[in-house]
Amino acid sequence: MNNLFKFTIYVFTTLGVAWLAFVVGAREQFGDLTPTAEVLDEDGSVPQDADLFPHALPGIAQQGAKDYLALGCMTCHTQQVRMVEAGFDVERGWGNRPSVARDYILQEHVLIGNTRVGPDLANLGLRGHSLEWLHQHLFEPQALIPESVCQPSPFLYEEAQEETLGFIELSSGDSASRFIKPTLRAERLAAYLQALKQNYELPEMAFVETEDELGDSSVLVSETDSSSDQNASAGAPSWLAEQISSGKEIYMKAAPGGGLCFSCHQPNGQGLAGQFPPLAGSDWVMGDKEKLIKISLYGLMGPIQVNGVDYNGVMVPPGIPPGSLTDQQVADVLTYIRNDWGNSATAVTPNEVASVRANIKDRAPMQMWTAAELNAEQP
Repeated sequence: MNNLFKFTIYVFTTLGVAWLAFVVGAREQFGDLTPTAEVLDEDGSVPQDADLFPHALPGIAQQGAKDYLALGCMTCHTQQVRMVEAGFDVERGWGNRPSVARDYILQEHVLIGNTRVGPDLANLGLRGHSLEWLHQHLFEPQALIPESVCQPSPFLYEEAQEETLGFIELSSGDSASRFIKPTLRAERLAAYLQALKQNYELPEMAFVETEDELGDSSVLVSETDSSSDQNASAGAPSWLAEQISSGKEIYMKAAPGGGLCFSCHQPNGQGLAGQFPPLAGSDWVMGDKEKLIKISLYGLMGPIQVNGVDYNGVMVPPGIPPGSLTDQQVADVLTYIRNDWGNSATAVTPNEVASVRANIKDRAPMQMWTAAELNAEQP
């Protein structure tokens, strides 16, 4: 009986702690997440005639959100402007302020996403794209943005060779004109994409002022300060300067031929505290080249210590798709990260990459390395 009483106490204590964490804790963190106004009265109340935010999506856009989810768009796109200290989203032109919990309270399915292969879409509706442009992009993305890795969706359209009422002429380099007509599903999806806007301030998050406005908010990746290139290659021989310049382009590119490295390690090489280790001043980056090449070819997983700080995560090999970089591209991007942000180390050559690749050719595809394994091979 005594044991049964203890067991009952343990169960209710566990449930109580869980309730405090998930209910009370969330309430304390997010507060009252009802729609609110940009500007409050002096006493903190919402004015009676205030325009409340966020707005509910129009009916067709709400249906389009379901198509967006069903088509897997959130696999490659986020809908969250990151906090200023966690990235450069505002500088990229992806929003006027970071996203907060209140932005999502009216969504049936919260489509924040967690991976950025393409640009963030939280404010796509503010980028000035017409419905015609959106339909062309959905039908054949590479016709508008050659470097895009977005999958075409021709199944959402009817195609014709002659102009007919309701058809859109495609913008392409082909001599023959082509026309498409959106299906109802395509109309819903385009309406949803055009409705994505976080263009309002909230009491907990005002617009962020930036020193440098990039201007074009439709860019896929922001350009970093050109002085970085100059600092990295200053005084270097021409062949090394070219390799560093090529490596930076690969580091910052979010398309085939690019490494997408900046999305985790950040354009300034500082990484994200507790999540992605820095490359600037990294003992791994400026240390043994063979370890670095192996990581670039197969990726890395598990615990690793960088400059005395512990991290634990997964790094897929750079490239789109992962691991697709050539020996020259791997050499260039590694040479770049070893010679920017104050780093200074010898260049990596394509022959060195090819040699390491040949030595580990029997390793299973995508069998990521661990830090312990690498340190055991090259202490």
